Amino acid sequence: MPENIDLPPSHEAFGEARSVQSGSVRSCKNLLLIESGGRFKRFCTGTEIVRIEQGSGHLKWKRGELPFAEGDIFAAEDVGEYDFYGGGVFLIVKENKETA
Repeated sequence: MPENIDLPPSHEAFGEARSVQSGSVRSCKNLLLIESGGRFKRFCTGTEIVRIEQGSGHLKWKRGELPFAEGDIFAAEDVGEYDFYGGGVFLIVKENKETA
């Protein structure tokens, strides 16, 4: 994770989970904690930093695809729509205003 990102000490710092798609989303300031059962769709404008907390699969977007595994970190920069294919827990740092 970039040094300028202030992460909470634990997942308990995140708010109540809300059910979406095949999982849930919890938030804490500019952070999202996503728990997905298989496929999760995101839309981002600007930049999001994505850390794979648990799980494995593929991250897909309009121009490509990358495998992911626990511990991986990605920067999604103006990708628009992107999808997680594979169950897991994903920490997203939203650097610009966007929607979940």
